Amino acid sequence: MTRASDDRSLLLALLKESGALDEKRMRDLAKAQARYPDSMEEALVRSGLVSDAVVAGVYAQFLGIPLVMPDDELVERCRVVADRIPEAVCRRLRVAPIAFDDGTLDVACLNPSDMAAQQEIHLFCGVSVRVHACPLGVLDEIHAAMFGARDMVREISAAGQHPAPAEVAAEAEDGAEAIVNLDRVVADGKDGHVIRIVNFLLANAIHEGASDIHIEPYENIVRVRYRIDGELREQTPPPRALFVPTVSRLKVLSKMDIAERRVPQDGAISAKLGGTRVDFRVSTVPTVYGEKMVLRILAKSATPDSLEKLGFTPRQAKDFRAAAESPHGLLFVTGPTGSGKSTTLYTCLNLVNDPTVNIVTVEDPVEYRFEGLNQCHVRSNVGLTFAAALRSFLRQDPDIIMVGEVRDQETAQICLRAALTGHLVMSTLHTNDSLQAVNRLIDMGIEPFLLAPALRLVQAQRLSRKLCPDCKEAYRLPADLAKAYGLEAGIELFRPGRGSCGRCRGSGYKGRVGIFEVLPIGDRLRELIMARSNATVLQNAAREEGVEFLADNAKGKLLAGITSLEECADFLRVPTTAGQAA
Repeated sequence: MTRASDDRSLLLALLKESGALDEKRMRDLAKAQARYPDSMEEALVRSGLVSDAVVAGVYAQFLGIPLVMPDDELVERCRVVADRIPEAVCRRLRVAPIAFDDGTLDVACLNPSDMAAQQEIHLFCGVSVRVHACPLGVLDEIHAAMFGARDMVREISAAGQHPAPAEVAAEAEDGAEAIVNLDRVVADGKDGHVIRIVNFLLANAIHEGASDIHIEPYENIVRVRYRIDGELREQTPPPRALFVPTVSRLKVLSKMDIAERRVPQDGAISAKLGGTRVDFRVSTVPTVYGEKMVLRILAKSATPDSLEKLGFTPRQAKDFRAAAESPHGLLFVTGPTGSGKSTTLYTCLNLVNDPTVNIVTVEDPVEYRFEGLNQCHVRSNVGLTFAAALRSFLRQDPDIIMVGEVRDQETAQICLRAALTGHLVMSTLHTNDSLQAVNRLIDMGIEPFLLAPALRLVQAQRLSRKLCPDCKEAYRLPADLAKAYGLEAGIELFRPGRGSCGRCRGSGYKGRVGIFEVLPIGDRLRELIMARSNATVLQNAAREEGVEFLADNAKGKLLAGITSLEECADFLRVPTTAGQAA
């Protein structure tokens, strides 16, 4: 019997004795071991058969060793001794240095009964080793804190060999798989270092809640930035020498041409992390120092199952849902780039998605893939434009058509004809508010007497950062700020907390919420649109019907403590005129 099998038998015996592993769980053990063949501890914990605290606890009790307990200072203590054991050794042996004192290195171990691993650490470090039993979750947290991108890069540099782009390509093409498993342990080898860097960049961005990854080359350095809650935050990058292999690996996964670096390219990556599928939309653009790459992270799980979860008020959600359930007509979602228009439309389509309804979408590109939707990529280079795809879909008996964006007169005219001939058409426009969409469509050549009866609803939106619920702090609004933003002096508002917060990492914000303006088109507004009334007349009529505009919605979320005055300032600022100043 091998030492590894001895260790596994010991752990199973300890768990059975403690009552943590019954016969039912034992029957599921074979499947768990097949998934995680290298570590019994990992197989048990990641498959949900036993908690990591129980595994570490039985080891600590049987061996009479300390148990690593997470606390606020653990990660900082580990960072001090992070260079004692290289990252590759820590990950392979599933250990982490946690302290060094009087010539003895304290090491957290997932399997503290593995004497071979302890001997290897002793020979490598040349000091005495004292082992501690460590839960898997705590060990993962230590690894993530100690071995960020910089430590991974140091490990790659220490290997002394950087694979050429062609070598990386050969590895990826050889095992071309539709979905990249970011949880997979990558073996050491000529290509393993770059694969690990790429996997880390993708997985870490998902864990951080990023929406985009920017990889940018400069003359002597590389910059990596994540966009988190709408703001770019710099991350530790790989060295300049590893930029080309890293981008080549990502291009191969995106099914791009790695030999072509002179023209922009677009692609996509499908990945799996912790059993959840995440898609990446990838774009490259040549710059003077190499190709800049941006990856948009598209997690289908981020699409909520109700409009209220996006930030709609109950009335706004009711009006939007009513328009989406109309048998025919036009529904437009407006706002600048990155304001969440696609997420709103996908949420709406999910609500009306039913086997009795034929839903087709024309997108550039398809961002989220959903069952029950017939989704079509626009490919202008082969003549498949929005207009061409729409003409084809109109011959396929659609009930609901979603058009990614109305960009030109031809697409607008086809959407209008479809709406007037018994189809519900949803699309987006880039305008500052809902009423501007009416003027934009008229400017595109849509006659008001045709637009008015077809239009069902126009909605505008923005995204605002949400205050972190753990550290936000209340304050009383000073009189000068109250006057500048049309608010009542002395009211209680909330602002980002000061100091370090584990939930928001000291930023004061966690997540984003929508600021919405939902404008249903009733009889009064139809009359005004046909009469070519100006925006002021339309706005007054909408307000008389109780429409909540962007400023109103932002004020409501501000007073509710969801967001801050800083985030709502552009909506609430009172214009200063010469007369007011006097």
